[in-house]
Parts: sequence; structure tokens; C-alpha cells
Amino acid sequence: MTRILQKASENPEYQAIANYLMSRRSFPEMQFNENPSSNLGSFVSRGLFGGMNVPERGIVKLNRFSQYEDPSNVAPTVAHEMTHAAEKQLIKQYYEIKKKPTKSELETQFLANFQKLIGSSEPEIKNWLKTVSPQFVEKEGDYRAKSNEALAFGLENAAFKNPASERPAPAHIDPTIATTLMLLLDQAQRVQDQQPQSQGR
Repeated sequence: MTRILQKASENPEYQAIANYLMSRRSFPEMQFNENPSSNLGSFVSRGLFGGMNVPERGIVKLNRFSQYEDPSNVAPTVAHEMTHAAEKQLIKQYYEIKKKPTKSELETQFLANFQKLIGSSEPEIKNWLKTVSPQFVEKEGDYRAKSNEALAFGLENAAFKNPASERPAPAHIDPTIATTLMLLLDQAQRVQDQQPQSQGR
């Protein structure tokens, strides 16, 4: 696992996600697991489907065969699953800030940009996809075009060349999602860096 994480860390987008999660004390546990499906990895969080025995920071589970592969081929999958972990923390951070009686200008900007990318009640990415590529949503809506998967695949496909689990969207969609996510993550990190050690850490 160490070799895989070292290879992933060479990617600046992965590093930004990892740094954010560490600042939130939410870097997921990493495991190799049997996977009866064809999935290369998954992110499991605590809750209805993850179970209460899952740590609060979640678990990234990689197909056990990943440990025998070239780490370069596994790093995109790790980045994909870590994007799910980061999205969970972005949502948590959004609600932490929203309930504050007073907010800084940076916090207010983060709330607004969060709404544009993720949204607190509506899946904004999928709404955007329906506008720019309705055919893609009609074809891939059950999985690839879902908001959370569009976010993770967008980052994975834009940040890595020829990822093993590549499921590209029409031109410009993945890079647009990845760029917007990195901007939101930068804001979230700057907000986090301003918090006392006891808050969200």
C-alpha cells in the first residue's frame, strides 16, 4: 500500500485531496479486499450501508489484486475513492460553517461555491450535466453521471493519463469538474487552516 500511496502523492490533485483530509483528521483507512465485482476500489463510510463499525473517517478498499499491479495503474483508483472521502468532508464542513452565526468573507465564498458544485439539497453536478450533455446523462445516469461519481471520475480522468478504470465523459466535462473541485478544495483548505485545532480536526 505504501508504494501505491507514494505514487499517488506524485499527483498534485491527489496531494491536495490528501492534505485536506489530513487537516480534517479524516484521511481514510486503506485496505486490500476481495471484490466479487469488477470494481477496482470503493469508499465505505459510516452509516446505513457502511455499518456503524466503519471508522468515522471511512475506508478506501482496493481490490486485493491491486497490490500486485504497477502502483501507477492503481493511483488513479485511489484518487477516485479519496475524492468520495473529500466530498463527504466538504459537505460536513459546509454545514459546520452554515450554522455559525457570523461568517468570514472566505467562508461565505466557500458556501456559495459549494452550492454551485455540490449543492446542499439538489445534486448540482447532475443538473449541470443535464444541461450540457443530456445524452450522456440519459446513457450513464444510473452510475457514471450521478453527482458523486461524476465528481470522482471527473477528477480521476482529468488528473491522470489513461486511468485503468477510465470512463470518460464528453469533451471538457471531466476537466471542468476537476478544475471546479480543485478551486472549491482550495477554499475549503484555507477555511480549515483558519480554524482552531479543536474544530473539524
